[in-house]
Amino acid sequence: MRPRFLGYDRDGKKKFGLADIISLFNAIIGLAAVSFALVDPILSCRLILLSALGDGVDGIVARKFGGSTIGPHIDSISDIVSFGVAPSLVIYNIVTQNNPISFSNIFLLSYDYLLILFCILAFFSMSAVRLSLYMAYDIEHNHTVGAQTPVAAIIVSSVVLIQTFSITTILLLTLILAYLMVIPIRYPDLLFRDALLLSIIQLLTIAFPDAIGHAFPYALLILSLAYLFLSPSYYWNNFSERI
Repeated sequence: MRPRFLGYDRDGKKKFGLADIISLFNAIIGLAAVSFALVDPILSCRLILLSALGDGVDGIVARKFGGSTIGPHIDSISDIVSFGVAPSLVIYNIVTQNNPISFSNIFLLSYDYLLILFCILAFFSMSAVRLSLYMAYDIEHNHTVGAQTPVAAIIVSSVVLIQTFSITTILLLTLILAYLMVIPIRYPDLLFRDALLLSIIQLLTIAFPDAIGHAFPYALLILSLAYLFLSPSYYWNNFSERI
């Protein structure tokens, strides 16, 4: 007997395709990012960025060669690992540093630790909600409502790779991103040229995070923030040219 996911469904659509293989690799990369998050957050952030690149590639492949029946579900599971769990653990590691939170007596935790837990749980929870909303309402459109989880994860990773931001700034950014992921603001798909530019910067950031005074993480952060805050108002054009 062959695996259940092989073959075609009743509508003649593949149950499992090339894009799904890429999504599975993204999930594996995300799992690696989770594994390193509490040991080497810098490496974990580089893996998160690599998974974000793969997330863009599987979308292109799905549109070019056709998606599968289970494709969106595999992609969503991959995203929650790479862009929900991994960044949350990285944030936890960075903000607690050498003084991790002890859960042996939760009632003795200070207000500072409770605030840290709230920020991290808010980021993860809103990532899960955001992905669920996308699956339910946005999957067939050339835009999505709320900031994308890969964008939020890219911003977190860029900030960590720059290594100069304070803990307070990181926690505030975490809350802002959690909020932006679920507010009713439409974010457009990127034009091909802009997606390509962002991908090149991501590759350079992954390969050379410390080069030229962290120039590539800074560039990636600026481009991602520009998309986050400017694209809803200034990027709505030429949908036919989008990936």
